[in-house]
Amino acid sequence: MNRRNSLAAIFGAAKTEEQPSVAPPVAGTLSPYSGPWTINQASHLMRRTMFGPSQDQIASCLSMGLNATIDLLFQNCVPSPPPVIYTLDEEPPGDNIFPVFKDPFVDYGETWVNEPPVINSGDPTVDQMAENFRTRSVVFWPYVNMMRSELNIMPKLWVFWHNHFVVSDFRIAANYYQYSKLLEDFAKGNFREFTKAMTVNVAMLLYLNGNENIKEAPNENYARELLELFTVGKGPDAGPGDYTTFTEQDVESMARVLTGWQINLLEINDKLESVFRPNRHDTGDKILSHRFNNEIISNQGENEYASLIDIIFQNDEVAKYISRKFYRYFINHEITDQIEADIISPMAYIIRDDDYNVERAIKTLLSSEHFFSEASIGCMIKNPCDFIISATRGLDLEFNGDPANDYFFGAVWAVFIGELDMQIFNHPDVAGWKAYYQEPQYYRTWINTFYLPNRNQTSTSLVGGGPVPFNGGIAQVPQLINVINYIANIENADLPDDLIYGIANNLYAYPISEAQKDFFKEIIIPGLPDFEWTVEYSEFLSDPLNAEKRAAINNKLVALFTAMLEMPEFQLM
Repeated sequence: MNRRNSLAAIFGAAKTEEQPSVAPPVAGTLSPYSGPWTINQASHLMRRTMFGPSQDQIASCLSMGLNATIDLLFQNCVPSPPPVIYTLDEEPPGDNIFPVFKDPFVDYGETWVNEPPVINSGDPTVDQMAENFRTRSVVFWPYVNMMRSELNIMPKLWVFWHNHFVVSDFRIAANYYQYSKLLEDFAKGNFREFTKAMTVNVAMLLYLNGNENIKEAPNENYARELLELFTVGKGPDAGPGDYTTFTEQDVESMARVLTGWQINLLEINDKLESVFRPNRHDTGDKILSHRFNNEIISNQGENEYASLIDIIFQNDEVAKYISRKFYRYFINHEITDQIEADIISPMAYIIRDDDYNVERAIKTLLSSEHFFSEASIGCMIKNPCDFIISATRGLDLEFNGDPANDYFFGAVWAVFIGELDMQIFNHPDVAGWKAYYQEPQYYRTWINTFYLPNRNQTSTSLVGGGPVPFNGGIAQVPQLINVINYIANIENADLPDDLIYGIANNLYAYPISEAQKDFFKEIIIPGLPDFEWTVEYSEFLSDPLNAEKRAAINNKLVALFTAMLEMPEFQLM
């Protein structure tokens, strides 16, 4: 099998700089938070910076305090271990739910990312199966990372950048991973250098037709999205072909600047990379509009695209645009004139002051008075990743480090989350998920008459077992959450009021009312005095191996958690 011809048929990083950990004082509501530090503030920070934080993670945040937690979230924000071979080499004894396949070149539990892009074992059938399983491993890999146990903002930032630099149509596993690794390498780093690297990334060249952009027929797809979606954004029309932040002239000229970059099929046996072809590059002068100070870009060969990015980033709108996107992702979709002045402009200043490194600006936002204001808490509808993982990892379901187990659950999360309209690696269009840009719905696009029942059914079935939507049908899942173990970490769990408030503090953005507490209490002790639960739970603790007592406690807790997960409050964070 000729690997070069095979990939030709299929297709037809930079270093992160260290950032200061402490932002200088900023006036107004972006100034450092100075209020009380309780479980409410700790839970809020954890929900916005991690997927489905567990009880232990929230407790660690509460114990360390705000500044130490923020620092640790970013200290741990380093590239994740790469995806590995998770298919078992042979059928294990007993019932098996994990796939069995022997990769021809990589052992179980080892990574394949350093292998040649195209697999060539001499058996095309084996090669295709190996490619399929490698692709699945990198598709499931983000969900495995979301379940990591340490305090770490990387998975949240990875999804943010995945929704910013949208790419689809990857075709082979190596392409998925190169793109994914780029998102991690720059997650907290330099936005300008990130944009340069993404501009000539193989996945982006494929997705937005940069691979077809040649001097004889410039393709404007990437140039347009580079401006409208990736850097300055599109402002209101200011005249024919003038969008306040850029013009049609800029799109045409920038497309010419970007000509000549293609996928290097000549070296595909060894590596997947882009290459500059001088004979396909437009060497004439490119004149930008008044929006970019009428800059003239002369021929610079393979360095010309980087000079273009530098020119774009001289425009102050770039920092404002990315600051608004951070704000909508971490705080709220609504950006008023006051928020623009008090939050967005100071954030943009920090980003420009740091030469487009974003870490300090994000830290400043997450540790601000505004972030912890009442208006910012519980105002966001959970996206499907947040929702599903808060119903699993948030209830102390942990991956065990065995690739077969962890990637199996990664596969399950991929399907469940996809069923709720958030498919990683498969955005609906180049603008990303509508929840982060489409007015006036924004986050409300996650909830409708179809998705809300599916959300409730999936979350409650994951806790107690039962039917869930799966690949267009219905699957039966066992009880995944050990509800008895979960409440063991709640202080005074033998007292029904303390039990319910303790669970609610971890599940909800706001404290529940007394009426809600009484409603939940009716589930575990219907019409009975509080001591009935105290006695029953205490008797179980004194005889935990008694199957009858365990089943009785488990069933009541499953009913309680089911009711709590079906509350509208659980949809919010």
